[in-house]
Amino acid sequence: MNLLSHPTLERIPVPPADGRLRIIEDTGAAAAAIPTDRRSNHAPSILSLQDGGLLAAWFGGSDEGNKDIDILVSRFDTDNGAWTASVSVTHDPIRSDQNPGLFRAPDGTIWLVFTSQLSRQAGVQETFNLQHTSVVKVIRSTDDGVSWSEPETLFDREGTFCRQPIQVLSHGTWVHTQWLCFDDDSKNGSDQPIVQISADQGSTWRQVEFPEAAGRVHPNIVELEPGGLVSLFRSRFADWVYLSRSEDGGETWTVPEATEVPNNNAGLSAFRLPSGMLALVSNEHQVATNPNEVVWPYERMRIVIAVSNDEGRTWPVRRVIEPGDGFVGVGNLRSNRRQEYPHGIVDADGLIHVVYAYSSRRAIRHMVFDEDWISGVEDQVHTDCKLWG
Repeated sequence: MNLLSHPTLERIPVPPADGRLRIIEDTGAAAAAIPTDRRSNHAPSILSLQDGGLLAAWFGGSDEGNKDIDILVSRFDTDNGAWTASVSVTHDPIRSDQNPGLFRAPDGTIWLVFTSQLSRQAGVQETFNLQHTSVVKVIRSTDDGVSWSEPETLFDREGTFCRQPIQVLSHGTWVHTQWLCFDDDSKNGSDQPIVQISADQGSTWRQVEFPEAAGRVHPNIVELEPGGLVSLFRSRFADWVYLSRSEDGGETWTVPEATEVPNNNAGLSAFRLPSGMLALVSNEHQVATNPNEVVWPYERMRIVIAVSNDEGRTWPVRRVIEPGDGFVGVGNLRSNRRQEYPHGIVDADGLIHVVYAYSSRRAIRHMVFDEDWISGVEDQVHTDCKLWG
């Protein structure tokens, strides 16, 4: 009898999608799969709560762009160490609500900002996608995500898309990064990244563009020092992660330049580590090295965290967070299920939390580790080992 078909061989889900956080023994990190009843789950965001808990939001339904795609939320219960079952907090009968970002305002109110585009439906012509119909909406919670207000439109220009949460800079200015989508034949290659800036805590906003940046999307702003910012971008051309700098609090930006980190035209997340160094979480895969045409690779195979100690110029320290299925070779790369769209934060205890769409969007996975975990332990192989001498 084939050992793999033996009747006593137990089959278990890995990881169990029960929301419970568990240590993964062979890595030393902790992980959980957040419970969901939706077939497709994507683009998560995570927020640390004041009581030490966590809040996650993502969009789920049958498929991205359909009318049954809603924003879902789940809370991490610190008493039992597990995530609650997800609940829907938006539902628009003719729009697809996507890409939530969680932000706590200075008054304690949580803002959940998301895109809302026309869904696929009779009478709505779709060429490549319907992102050019999107506006940005917001719902708010004053009880740490237990209940939510009705949706309001925050940015009403059609074609406005976003992924990252609102941020507060050191001098009190609010910034929200976006990109503008157009109804053309570029397959989103004409998308223009922008920064919305508010001096009155979100009551009014003004727009700043990144120069010569078409096709550089998902801008991730990180403040490295007061007024000194970097922004890291996804590339529609599936070549590299790009970086732009501002020395005046986001009022002006340099032309984005390629970093050494590969990008596969998929989402990424940048943030500061407890040490102050810059971290980037992304799929490190590319199919091109010259930004000549838009490429949408299927392959989103593994997730890597990279660390820079020189403000993004080099990224010498990297560790695989999610290895995926491990298929290699051009003939079977597409056998790998997708692990994609990470979002990372650092909590009050200095722990790093990363959430991402797991196993071709079957669930949202949450991983927890400290900064030392990224670079590992020193002297793993004894220095007098003859094999390595």
